[in-house]
Amino acid sequence: MTLRRLICVTIAGAVCAAPALAQTYKWKDAQGRTHYSDTPPPADARAVTEKKLQPSVVEQGASYAEREAMKNAPVTVWLGNECDKLCESAQALLKSRGIAYSEQRITTEEQKQAFAARFKVKEARVPAIAAGADQLMGFSADAWTRLLDRAGYPAKGSAKPQAPKPAAAPEAPEGAAAEGNGQTAEPPAPR
Repeated sequence: MTLRRLICVTIAGAVCAAPALAQTYKWKDAQGRTHYSDTPPPADARAVTEKKLQPSVVEQGASYAEREAMKNAPVTVWLGNECDKLCESAQALLKSRGIAYSEQRITTEEQKQAFAARFKVKEARVPAIAAGADQLMGFSADAWTRLLDRAGYPAKGSAKPQAPKPAAAPEAPEGAAAEGNGQTAEPPAPR
C-alpha cells in the first residue's frame, strides 16, 4: 500500500469513526430482539433510545500524589502580625511549589503561648510550618523543602494557596515533635 493511499484510508477511517462515537442507538425489532447500533434504527423499530456520548475529559488540577498529601498532611504556616523577609521567603517557597496551605497569624499573647506550647519552645518564633505531625520553626528553604517532600508533596503542585483564615490558637497534636535543631536561621519573634 502506498503512503498516499494509507493516509487517505486513515483520514477516511477517522471521519467515519467520529459519528460512531457521538451517538448510539438501542432498539427492538419486530421479533423483540434488542439491537445496538451507531446508525438510526429502521422505521418499524420499537423502544428506541438514543444516547449521545460525550468525549472523555481528563481531570485537571491536583495530581493523585498531591491530593493524598493534602489529605494526609495539610500544611499550616504561622506568621507574625507584620511579616518580614523570612516570612515572605517562606510564602514564596510555598507558592513556587504550588502548595495549598492555611495561614495563621500570631497576634495575641494567648496565640504566642499556644504556639510555644505546640512547638515545645519558650518563645514563639515565626515563620513556622506544619505538614501533618511534622513541623519546623524558623525558615530554611532546604529544611522546608525536605519537610514537604517527606509529606509527599510533589516538587511542582497545582494548588492555589487558601485565603487567610482569622487568627486562632494552634492546637498541639499528640506526639508531634518540634524539628528545629539549629538548621534554620534565627527567626524573629512575632510582633
